[in-house]
Amino acid sequence: MRQAKCGKRNQEKVVILNACIMAIIYTLCFAAPAFAWTHGQFNATTDACAGCHIAHAAPFPKLLKSGPTQTEFCYLCHADGGISAPYDIRDGKTVAGGEACTSTGGGFERLWDGPGTSDYRTVTSRHTVGGYLPDSRNQAGAWSGPGATQLVIPGGTDTLTGNGLVCGSCHDPHAGGKTPGSVSWTPPGSSGPYVVSNAVSGNPRLLRTAILGKTVDEMIFTAETVGTFTYLGVGSGVYRVTDYIFGSSDWCGACHDKFDTGTAGDRIAAEGHAPRFLEMWRHPVDVHAQPPSGAGLGDVSVDTGTPLELWTSGWAGLPDKVACLTCHRAHGATAVMDGWAGNWPRDSDMGGTGDTSALLRMDSRGICYNCHGAGLYNSWGDPRVDCGDCHPDVNGLKGHDGDGGAACEFCHI
Repeated sequence: MRQAKCGKRNQEKVVILNACIMAIIYTLCFAAPAFAWTHGQFNATTDACAGCHIAHAAPFPKLLKSGPTQTEFCYLCHADGGISAPYDIRDGKTVAGGEACTSTGGGFERLWDGPGTSDYRTVTSRHTVGGYLPDSRNQAGAWSGPGATQLVIPGGTDTLTGNGLVCGSCHDPHAGGKTPGSVSWTPPGSSGPYVVSNAVSGNPRLLRTAILGKTVDEMIFTAETVGTFTYLGVGSGVYRVTDYIFGSSDWCGACHDKFDTGTAGDRIAAEGHAPRFLEMWRHPVDVHAQPPSGAGLGDVSVDTGTPLELWTSGWAGLPDKVACLTCHRAHGATAVMDGWAGNWPRDSDMGGTGDTSALLRMDSRGICYNCHGAGLYNSWGDPRVDCGDCHPDVNGLKGHDGDGGAACEFCHI
């Protein structure tokens, strides 16, 4: 009997020992990268370098701990939101001190539905970073390993080389995160400067300030504090973007330059602000928009609507402006294109986006109706919209009515 009990005790000790070993391995493999300041605040005694790199025994290139694609490496910390970084880019969720909120930019695989639920929605399109191969309709596609790189830029005149599009194409992992605060800024055309509260300028979200040789160092986002993340007893704020203030169209246009209609193409009389470029009409960006009001119209929230860039209303008294992020999410979208919204393929030789959700914020091109309603802005003579809605000072503009020039309707039919 005693021998049986001893044998049982020894078995229990082995089980406990194995459990301890597994716990240690789990801690070393997964909890170690949970550094609040891995991307900045480096100094001679920092452990931030060790969060990502191993000097002499790294299993992957660049002395990285995980791989083989850069996407997989970033997922080491940014794919669960719990035991590592607060920002879960894979599942579109931000976690801070037990609280959670939906990611502003969406997720690469799923999007969390928000407080009060544990449900996720699968993305229908994503910014195709290395590791994902788009399907035949250029939609989200499945994980396909390191060979799934897409070098063609939709809506771009350039191509990506090397590893294709990876997290580091847009983000600089060594740039150092910035804490939201008061930003002094002079908007274009303003006498400024003005102070933007709870804002980050330059490189919010570790965004690069140069892409494909183009300098894009003036971006401003505002953010709210949604909680804290603690490492080694020191807390760091966790932030969520609330508004886009300035610069996203210029930034996105560094790659997608065919759509950067602030500089591409000619604006043609009688065709509103839409330019014709490379034999296609392009929806304009960086133009004023006055969202309509009424049931189901004019939602400009970051979460469910079409957020405008706010860099004019607060300073020049003008309506806010349309930007790339007004209609699109940065990482992934869950929108569904049904009926007519999904039956017009574009640029089929390049895997175009005309029949997919294309990172759009709303189902079935609802982004159009949210601003235009039933034909609002369809014609510059539409009685529901006045030139002064977007151009309050039309009488003071050279060449316009009231200054010895032509009436608005001369060009805007």
